[in-house]
Amino acid sequence: LLDTKTIIDITPKPSRSTRHASSPTAALSTKASSSFSQPAITLQQPKTFNHYVMNLPASAITFLDAFIGLYRGHETLFSPHTSTKLPMIHVHCFSTKSDNNVEEKKKICKEISERIEFEIKPDDPKVEIWDVRDVAPQKRMFCASFRLPDEVAFR
Repeated sequence: LLDTKTIIDITPKPSRSTRHASSPTAALSTKASSSFSQPAITLQQPKTFNHYVMNLPASAITFLDAFIGLYRGHETLFSPHTSTKLPMIHVHCFSTKSDNNVEEKKKICKEISERIEFEIKPDDPKVEIWDVRDVAPQKRMFCASFRLPDEVAFR
């Protein structure tokens, strides 16, 4: 404990190497010139995206219809006109729980197909549906990944 007669001085003391500007505007111009001494970097916004991650499992599937006609009129941005492929869609969703997830994968593909108005099949090698985690005793989170079909993107 401190004695009541003890005084602690916490006032900052300027060091000898500290320079002070002669006016507030001089200090501002010095700071500005030093922060802008390097050339600005120009970033180009990409014309397309490679992946869309829809990570709201309770509602993500309901937004899939936004991909219908997304790139209509921009076909030349993608293969076969360029090396750019249509984006991968990663949509998280909930479904029931079983030992092998076969019925769940069929159900998820059916829901996706209804939304994008194009059939997605669970046995298609371009479609991957995996079990993310259990969320309740009879509920599981899944993620379905597939490449956006031409028939959907350019409609």
